[in-house]
Amino acid sequence: MSFRDQTKDQIQDPVEDRIQVDTPEQIALEFPLAGIGSRFMAIALDTLIQLLLYLGGIFAMIGVVKFAPNLPVSLNWLPGSWLPALLILFLFCVYWGYFAVFEIFWMGKTPGKHMAGIRVIKDTGRALNVYEIIGRNLLRAIDWLPFLYVVG
Repeated sequence: MSFRDQTKDQIQDPVEDRIQVDTPEQIALEFPLAGIGSRFMAIALDTLIQLLLYLGGIFAMIGVVKFAPNLPVSLNWLPGSWLPALLILFLFCVYWGYFAVFEIFWMGKTPGKHMAGIRVIKDTGRALNVYEIIGRNLLRAIDWLPFLYVVG
């Protein structure tokens, strides 16, 4: 039988991964699991946003150093050795805080996840709490090892 001879009922849709949760009221809820394509798109967009934040912070620090003598307010309280420390603090906060802050305040979504139409939930279908989100994002650095998410 050729492909043309198959009826619409005989052509099967690709199997979609789902998680099924039974509620106490015996109602089965099904949640589709995000595929590798939507996950990749989400992390790519989030990485691009983080890169833009990094570049914005670096250019802002360069602008402060270059144009500080021309500013109407005095920056004497900010010695030159503090600027690299502030830049490192900013980069640290963007790296460690980006995903956690967005997932806490956007109900499990980051801008990339929002664009991809996915979000983070528990295996019970409920939203994660603050401690679970922070723990999840602390493990992101371990998941990144050894070769840019190849193993993870």
